[in-house]
Amino acid sequence: MNTRTVDTLLEIMADTDMATRRRIEAAEAVLGYEAPTDAVGRAREYLMSIFENREEEIGNRMDALKLSRKFEAKRIALQAVHLTRREETDRREAWREYEISKLQREIVLATLDHPPKGWDDHLRSPDYLPPPGDGWPPTGRTADGKLILFPDKKERG
Repeated sequence: MNTRTVDTLLEIMADTDMATRRRIEAAEAVLGYEAPTDAVGRAREYLMSIFENREEEIGNRMDALKLSRKFEAKRIALQAVHLTRREETDRREAWREYEISKLQREIVLATLDHPPKGWDDHLRSPDYLPPPGDGWPPTGRTADGKLILFPDKKERG
């Protein structure tokens, strides 16, 4: 059941004597808040009719298209979430490179030869996961950036 407000917005949307810009604003008001499913459907259909109408002014078509897109798809996560995802990807890649280097060093020291073909396939796999937690791999540097030439034995693994 529609509220009086939603009914009024739907009337404005349907009023062909009203300026298209105002009708688009009415559709936005319907979509921007909770509304009955049929009202949401009518607002979306109206916006589609505007952006698909090649005879409509381009500004109105673009506004209808942007609104339609805004309410049809989830918004891309905020920048803070992107940073978190990027940081997690960076963390995974840092661990991957660290483990590849560590394994290569271990193989070379143990065999006194180059690693065999495919020695790092499991680390280069798209399924690779870093160790659990938020930690980053050791960098071989102190917090102030100085190179650690002689690490503690317990840290060498």
